[in-house]
Order: sequence, then structure tokens, then C-alpha cells
Amino acid sequence: MGGTYQLAVNGTLTVPTRRPDLNDTIVAGNLAQCKPVISSNGTAFPGQYPVGAVDSSNGTAWQPALPDPAFIVVDLESPQSLSGVHINWGSIPARSFQVLVSNDSASFIPVLSQDVEISAPFNATLEVQVEIFPGNTTTVQFNTSSIGRYLPFQLEI
Repeated sequence: MGGTYQLAVNGTLTVPTRRPDLNDTIVAGNLAQCKPVISSNGTAFPGQYPVGAVDSSNGTAWQPALPDPAFIVVDLESPQSLSGVHINWGSIPARSFQVLVSNDSASFIPVLSQDVEISAPFNATLEVQVEIFPGNTTTVQFNTSSIGRYLPFQLEI
């Protein structure tokens, strides 16, 4: 699927797509990929809905429309052992974020809270390339492993 595709003059090009819910996870061990987002607050930019945070597509994203702190709650559908988080912020990373866990969707335990560092600043040379770039990413391992079913994810833009 990935790679270089040749396009002849007046030719056609069909680029394969994928359904992440039918494939392996993009990030190994991604327990949240294609899981339900059962709650969110605030409004999102048009087309930037909360489900875009877990659909594993570089073509979609969750982008809250207001600068207020925002959150989503991802339901992993059963308790899971959690050891870290990988976030693809795309072109508009948050300033900070917090990850919590819960088994009952009522009482939440914070497992990570930190500021976001820009990992992929704007690069004018790369801008002209037709290629999907992962954008700004954050990968953090938790200090201690946690078990939880519900993952509230809060961010501040």
C-alpha cells in the first residue's frame, strides 16, 4: 500500500485505501484503535469529531473548536492492562494533556499529565511533497502499569 506510485501523462492513478478496523493496529498494541468514544465535552471543528482520535487515520482528527480544556472518554470494552500512550497530534498539537483510567466510568485515576513538545515543526521543503507525514507525536510509557476499561483523555489547546 505505501510507496511510490507512477502517474503517466493523462493516466489514472488508483491509490489503495484501508479500513483500520479490519487491519492490525498502526501502532503495535494500540488498544484504543476503533473503540467507541462514549463521551466528550465542548464542540469540535467541522469534520474533526471525537471518533477521529481513535480511528487510526492520518486523514481525520479530533480538534476541539474552543480553547477551553476538552476531553473524550474511550471505552476499551473490557479492562485492559495499560502501559503507555502514543498520540499523533497532527498539525495542531495541544499544549498539555492528561490520561486517566477507570473500570466503572465514574471514579478516575490520573496516570499521566504532561506538556506537549513539538516533535515535527513546519518544514517548507517537505510541504511540497505529496506524502502522508505522521505529524507531531508524543509517546510516553507510564511509570506503573494500570488496568482500566474507560480512558478519559483531557487536553488543553
